[in-house]
Amino acid sequence: MIRLWNYLPELSLLITGWLLLDLFGSGLFRLLVRPRAKRYWTAATDGLQNQPLRQNPFPQNWLDYLTQSGPIMDEPSGRVRLRMKGVVKARQQGKWHPAECKAFFTLAPLTLVWYADITRSFLISIKATEQFAAGQGLSTRWFLSTFPYRWKQPVLPCPIAQRNAFFGLAGAAWQPHWWHYCTMEWSEEEADADAFRCSIEQQVFFLKAKFSDTNALAELSLWNDNWQQVQAALVFSDYQPVSDQSLPLNVQVLEKNAQGQLFVRADLQVTDVVQKGAYAWW
Repeated sequence: MIRLWNYLPELSLLITGWLLLDLFGSGLFRLLVRPRAKRYWTAATDGLQNQPLRQNPFPQNWLDYLTQSGPIMDEPSGRVRLRMKGVVKARQQGKWHPAECKAFFTLAPLTLVWYADITRSFLISIKATEQFAAGQGLSTRWFLSTFPYRWKQPVLPCPIAQRNAFFGLAGAAWQPHWWHYCTMEWSEEEADADAFRCSIEQQVFFLKAKFSDTNALAELSLWNDNWQQVQAALVFSDYQPVSDQSLPLNVQVLEKNAQGQLFVRADLQVTDVVQKGAYAWW
């Protein structure tokens, strides 16, 4: 039987080298990836201006939600930043992994920039980054924060672009007044009064919303164009007052598996919300 402690010096060197490599990769990530994402954000939001208020005939439940959320109408902010901690998994039966995420949203243009630090197992970490605007973007996964092992082309496939655009639109959950600046067409064919079509920058979304008994937005889901199949969903809870608004501090990300069923892909707690102020990385 091999005595492992006979190899303790070698194992110590291996673990030390592994940790140093991850530390080096984290520094490399900050030097290369985060500035790239910041440049992408800056280019997408250059010249960002307040949008004219649109007179949307909101159904009563939406009016109740917007009223109780306390949206700031006189000085609307065009961007929001979030810091989140929680757990994520790659597939329905997969293992939960601790994660820390940072996300940055704008409405006009519809922009999403985020990156996540995911602990896969002991001494193994993954960093994920994504930048999306106007149907284009970059998506990268880094092993040990050093080796990029999965890239996506700037012109994203339509399903991925639609999903990312939906996640960008979800920033309105933390900026409720954004809904006042969207072009919405409420579905008259649907028995569900919360079904509507939303258009932003020629990007069309078929959405359904659910509200809680306290008039809070509880769920926002993305559907295909015939309202037959849900593509993704976000579940919001733990509403707390933030900057004179009632905002959700817990969000679950639901995505579709290979069998077409939704499962919880991520469960995240918002630890910091910034609705106004200069752009900055944490």
